[in-house]
Amino acid sequence: MKAAVIVFPGSNCDRDCKVAVERSTGAQVDMVWHGDTALPEGLDLIVLPGGFSYGDYLRCGAMAALSPVMTEVKAAAGRGVATVGICNGFQVLCEAGLLPGALLQNERLK
Repeated sequence: MKAAVIVFPGSNCDRDCKVAVERSTGAQVDMVWHGDTALPEGLDLIVLPGGFSYGDYLRCGAMAALSPVMTEVKAAAGRGVATVGICNGFQVLCEAGLLPGALLQNERLK
């Protein structure tokens, strides 16, 4: 098994995610900077950790969803690579359009 943890400015517990995946699966885990334009070959799992990507300015996860690596994350998810978002990572996946319907706007947008 091979996995990657995506690191954004403001991420936290990214190293904890790496260690947890390594210890629980024996996988090789690569840390991938958000500004990279490619993912390692042959991934079975992509993890987007929690924290406060870009300080959560604008909307939680909105800026991170536009990071260069997200093009490859979307493509990999489309090919069936398991993709997990924890806390802020979940918000990034929502903002990237990978979890349609997971979050819905409330009636009055408040």
